[in-house]
Amino acid sequence: MDGVERLPPQSREAERCVIGSMLRDNIVIGDVINIINRDNFYVDAHQKVFEAVTRLHNDGMPVDLVVLAEYLMAQKQIDDVGGPAYLAELWDAAPTAANAEYYARIVRDKAIVRSLIHTGNEILRDAYDNIGAAEEMLETAERKILDIAQSGVIGQTTSLDEAMKEAYDRIDARANKEFAHTGVMTGYTDLDELTAGLHNNELILLAARPSVGKTAFALNLIRHVILGRASVPPAPVFFVSLEQSRTEIAERLLIAHSKVDSHKLRKGFLSSEDMQRLIEAGDRLRPAKLFIDDTPQQGMLRIAANARRLKKREQIALVVIDYLQLIDPENKRDSRQEQVAQISRRLKFLARELKIPVMALAQVNRSSEDRQDHRPRLADLRESGSLEQDADTVFMLHRPAKHDGGAEDNLMELIVAKQRNGPTGEINLSFIKDYMLYENHAFGSGGYI
Repeated sequence: MDGVERLPPQSREAERCVIGSMLRDNIVIGDVINIINRDNFYVDAHQKVFEAVTRLHNDGMPVDLVVLAEYLMAQKQIDDVGGPAYLAELWDAAPTAANAEYYARIVRDKAIVRSLIHTGNEILRDAYDNIGAAEEMLETAERKILDIAQSGVIGQTTSLDEAMKEAYDRIDARANKEFAHTGVMTGYTDLDELTAGLHNNELILLAARPSVGKTAFALNLIRHVILGRASVPPAPVFFVSLEQSRTEIAERLLIAHSKVDSHKLRKGFLSSEDMQRLIEAGDRLRPAKLFIDDTPQQGMLRIAANARRLKKREQIALVVIDYLQLIDPENKRDSRQEQVAQISRRLKFLARELKIPVMALAQVNRSSEDRQDHRPRLADLRESGSLEQDADTVFMLHRPAKHDGGAEDNLMELIVAKQRNGPTGEINLSFIKDYMLYENHAFGSGGYI
């Protein structure tokens, strides 16, 4: 009815029942606080009682009507919650504690809906007031909604027996495959032997100084994944290019696959044979499932949203981002170190959420230039130590010929500087710059595509 103010969604009865269950059986307190917190309650008295119960429980005290009433009296809150009589009503609200988790989920769900209403009103107000650019307001709205979604995540514990069953299932899956690799294959023999591929749930960093060949390596790796080979089926990939346009990305893939000289292509000096090879490369690449987002200056909210959508619709097996330092921070007022740390954590969370590997390209600082061997190290990762901490695997590219005139011109070293669940080491690759092509160093063309 018009003119009648509606109350926010709530369930006073569920709030009463969940508190009553906690009082009747203290064992369920741990289960309940894994689902809800003080702010999930709508009634102020219930917030105070819930907080008192959890504090007593955390202090190792038994929680019953007498202990609870004494505590609230000491805190001078007994009258605020309705006195001992109302505590007795809470006890009577739940005849048994068996349904405590069910009641807690009702309380949590009502709180989520209230938060959505509150946030929706804020978004509506900001939109009417036109407080900033449309892109900024959209990003703020996305962040607020994401915060609500994350607040609804329930903590979960698993017994060792359950974890071991999952471990045995994964061991069996590995044993039943022709190869012992269980991750996304990179297409480079020595690298796949050392890492067993790019693994699900893991954040992989590919780091190097500018213009060494990070993007070229990433695109060659992507090409191997989306095309597959005899023993490895093709898999869809999501590529976020913050530095180059989708046209440039497509052109580089065509060059690498066709082995047409990139300089000739850019100058337009192509022979009929070159054109034929480009056409054949396009016919091979066109059906492959590579999804490109070349929107500049985008943040993790957009990247994560697109990745979730593609995981659901296309079952992508890998996310690659070029490159990490170009991702827009959520809060531009934070220090640069904190901004990069937040981005790093979000990338790690994204890999775990989607259960696929996420690879982010990153730049290293100038420290390596001052060393005699010029080789990059983990400590050279720019702007935040959290990159080294959050990453499960760190690859670093080094081209010896850039500093050593006697080194083989096409030799590229890929240094596995960190591998949380495996050994570190170095892989030699051949980088043919004219084709922007990486190949297995020992095997020429490699024979993967």
